[in-house]
Amino acid sequence: DLVQKYGESCITTTSHNFQGMSKWLTFPLGSPNNIGHQSSCNAAGINARNWVFGTGFSGAGKLEPDYENLRYLLLIGRTMGASMGALHTLNVARAKGARVVAIDPKMPDITYGDAEWVAIRPGTDDAFLSALINEMLRTNTADLDFIEKGTNGAYLIKENGQPLTQAEVIQGGDKTKYVVASPDGRLSFRGVLRNDKGIPTAFDEDSSFKADLNMSGSVKLADGSSCPVKTAFVIIKETLAPYTPEKSSEITGIPADMIRRIARDFTNLKGVIDDGWYTSKNGTDVQVYRLVSIANAFNGNIDIPGGMIVTAAAGLKIPSVSQGKGPNGETWRMAKEKRIDKIVYPEASATFKVALQAAVTGKPYPIKGVFFVGTTMFHREANSQELAEQLKKLELCVVQDVLPQELVDYADYVLPATYFMERKEMAGVKWALDGSIYLSDPGLTPPKGCEARHDVWILLEILRRAFPEKAARVGYKECKTAEEFNKYFDAFTNKGFNKFLAQCESQKPGWAAKIKKDIETQGWSTIKTKKYNQYPYHKPFGTPSGKVEIYAFQSFKNEAYEKAIAPISGYIPSPAFTAPKQNSNEFILASGKNCVTCSGLNMFTQPTRYLGDRTVWMNPVDAQRLGIKNGDMAEIEGIDTNYVGQARITVTNKVVP
Repeated sequence: DLVQKYGESCITTTSHNFQGMSKWLTFPLGSPNNIGHQSSCNAAGINARNWVFGTGFSGAGKLEPDYENLRYLLLIGRTMGASMGALHTLNVARAKGARVVAIDPKMPDITYGDAEWVAIRPGTDDAFLSALINEMLRTNTADLDFIEKGTNGAYLIKENGQPLTQAEVIQGGDKTKYVVASPDGRLSFRGVLRNDKGIPTAFDEDSSFKADLNMSGSVKLADGSSCPVKTAFVIIKETLAPYTPEKSSEITGIPADMIRRIARDFTNLKGVIDDGWYTSKNGTDVQVYRLVSIANAFNGNIDIPGGMIVTAAAGLKIPSVSQGKGPNGETWRMAKEKRIDKIVYPEASATFKVALQAAVTGKPYPIKGVFFVGTTMFHREANSQELAEQLKKLELCVVQDVLPQELVDYADYVLPATYFMERKEMAGVKWALDGSIYLSDPGLTPPKGCEARHDVWILLEILRRAFPEKAARVGYKECKTAEEFNKYFDAFTNKGFNKFLAQCESQKPGWAAKIKKDIETQGWSTIKTKKYNQYPYHKPFGTPSGKVEIYAFQSFKNEAYEKAIAPISGYIPSPAFTAPKQNSNEFILASGKNCVTCSGLNMFTQPTRYLGDRTVWMNPVDAQRLGIKNGDMAEIEGIDTNYVGQARITVTNKVVP
């Protein structure tokens, strides 16, 4: 009824790990609105990687610290306890002597052992990073060879901030080739070669040309005029020069000598900074993660052992559904509307909150129904009162999950789903150095009389009963039993796996049999072993220059971006919250994750209610000033949100004043 009244785009689906499942309703329906939760997770890191490393290198798990082989790891607001696989791999390196330093306003669980905790004021990470990079430059420990060859640091920049191109210097030159200069004033041009799909495949430059990183002067243009220029490297040095360890210490609260020591250890041990997952919400997080990537580049540790590496991919593709395309080659016309969050935040990977706001305001267009697939919103939204009001405005709210959770209280329909132990799944292994595939076989089936179903079966049955012709877009007809559905859905996995095996066999006879044996005996098979020193030494990144863009050319892709997103920036005071008055009862509430809290999979929400620390930590300095004792109950009011709640106070040195 809602679709017929408001159109397909009024329906949206959302999930955390199960976006691949929730899209089986929205896309065949014709709605573009399959929207994940990256905005409350890793959206800033994805966006920053897109600005620094470019298209194809910004997604989850594509660029990762080489956890197993690193020697020194800086964690800035990164909680390893909530990512068990990465933590296990990191512990291999720690057993070999790797050092871990966590920069955080609150003491993260990894520092309860031998990792070092460096306390920092909330919202000042960019001031610390600016000082770290500045100190590398001051002590001449930055990897200048890598910056000259592997980044766009030597590229000449005009006074308006835009890069100088060959087309401006030579009549009939190329607009996609950029200009570098030698110490004696000779010019050379650097660009990338692309295939017929526009994907960069190789560098188009004189590899023997040594560019001057510190060039600052003028270049004669094709029209005879003179153009003042300086390198991107010089601009970065000038931008970050004010952030001495002493100045950064004033902003961050980290002692200046400690900043110097961290900078020294970072370069001496060729350390790496994890570019984060559970992003802080300071409103400056994209800039922070760009500075993280720039610091890694300045240390010359991109795609080398123990550095920030491009992970290998196995290459397995399972037929699935996308906008206007089905798993069997079907095509159809989607609704005319654009995905609703992309209208408001075109560069963000996913911002589901826009859909909830549209349920109240009707803007940019009305959202009337939401299917929540295996996710909890209340663990993600700081303002739960606002979320509750938004949920009440929905005309249709459907929750699919394994166990009851808070969203159920606002649902029109609650549908019991199965979990990974109850269904077959084959995919590539994410967040791993090598490219591997795994098979998860159902270890058990729902008992007789239990109504639990595969998430996709639920969604396709709802679609079929409402619009049988739309379910037919993906070749789905009624499945009355789990066996019937498994036969339909597992066929896509089998088709993708068999095609993959055929490709491997054509490359190396006997390989397919080995992969099948691996899968049968151990459940996984490594297909591609990571090769180091590939990007950007031999292969381009997905940036306009193909290099690591320590100065973001992406900022100039249109006029609106040029005004809003600077190609390089230092410390920016947080615009996301009102700064507390000094020595008052006003605080920043710094939330985070540990090894017993999880906002994604609701299988775990009931236990975390009892296992997690639900108290609010307060530094003893503040507690003494306010007359608060450990265990006292307090009323907490959000200055920016008007949220009011009760919480028990834990007085502890594990959080900054």
